[in-house]
Amino acid sequence: MKKWIVIIPFTLFFLISCATPSRQARQNEAEAHFKLAISHLERGQMQAAFVELQKSIELAPRNKMAHNALGIVYRYFENTEKAEEAFKTAISIDPQYSEAYNNLGVVYMRTSQWDKAIKAFRKALANLQYPTPETAFTNLGKVYYRKGEIDKSIRAFKKAIKRSPGYNAPYYGLALCYNALARYGDASEALTEAIKLDSLFKGDREKAEKELIRQKLKALDINEEQDYVNLLEILRY
Repeated sequence: MKKWIVIIPFTLFFLISCATPSRQARQNEAEAHFKLAISHLERGQMQAAFVELQKSIELAPRNKMAHNALGIVYRYFENTEKAEEAFKTAISIDPQYSEAYNNLGVVYMRTSQWDKAIKAFRKALANLQYPTPETAFTNLGKVYYRKGEIDKSIRAFKKAIKRSPGYNAPYYGLALCYNALARYGDASEALTEAIKLDSLFKGDREKAEKELIRQKLKALDINEEQDYVNLLEILRY
């Protein structure tokens, strides 16, 4: 009887020691696939990123960042339903995950679900530890601009600038808002600042004009196309 008392603990120890490395190996493999996916994302290799994210999530289904990245890939491929699902999954894992709320808001913004977009961006901003609130504030400004609520749009863009003075995107938004209010001098100043801060242009207005024309031709919808038309008009003030 005493022999069994000795044998059983050693057997359990053996089983536990075998199981732990297996779980750790799965976690390590999941992390490797995730890192590779992010590398593909940064290079714009969306299909390769999608494959790696699927592998990562299969091994570690509770990785909120993997689900968020998967949503970005789905959004790139214009599969808004799947993108929404992926971002919501990330949020279900971490209800304070601001990046996923912001990305979910972009899905709603692109499908003209303005009120849902506003709610998502405000959820992102409710987390005081959100490292890049200027992104959500800028997106919030875009939604209010689309709704024709220009004063609210201006306030959102200014809050984005306050959080990150070197961030060029809200200055483009301000230029459009001031243009809509016929404040042409303010619009010109805002656009000049945007072009100066934009690493693509570094103040080169001629280069900016060529890029704005190119982006106009690539516009996703008539509203986006009109934005580029307006920016080109402001550029000539």
